[in-house]
Amino acid sequence: LTMRNRAKNRVLLESSGLVLEFTRKLMRRVRKELAGAVGPRPHMAIAFNVAPRHFDDALILHDIATIFDGSGIRLSQIVLELTERHRIENLTAMRRTIAALQGMGCKVAIDDVGTGHSGLTYILKLGVDIIKIDQVLVQSIEAEGHSKTIIETLIDLAKSMRMEVVAEG
Repeated sequence: LTMRNRAKNRVLLESSGLVLEFTRKLMRRVRKELAGAVGPRPHMAIAFNVAPRHFDDALILHDIATIFDGSGIRLSQIVLELTERHRIENLTAMRRTIAALQGMGCKVAIDDVGTGHSGLTYILKLGVDIIKIDQVLVQSIEAEGHSKTIIETLIDLAKSMRMEVVAEG
């Protein structure tokens, strides 16, 4: 799939209300098909894009616990990626859920940093483990002089907050 098609599919899933069940089915399939390959390799991780509404009422906590309980995949091998494309209404509740996931061993990332709604708010308030700098920002380093400065600033901020950084693309 091209980046544009993947983005369209994600928006369609989210707007249709099917995204939560789709994510659960994907997690179950990963558990079934990849536990034997990933589980014995603790340095490997599996990342899932997760819609912010999956964090409502801490649904994600229940899903992670029930889907991966007893599987060969350690919770420390799971990365849950929140996209910046959607506004998070209750940052305090989201922070509590993220802390609970981290307490279980999961890592949480903010995806698409630099192109979404939050600016620095999500990085500063949510206590995530990883920031993923959006591919559009990364690819514009050569053409747009300010992109390099923005990326360097994001990297410095992430380092000072003990976060990992992924530059997409």
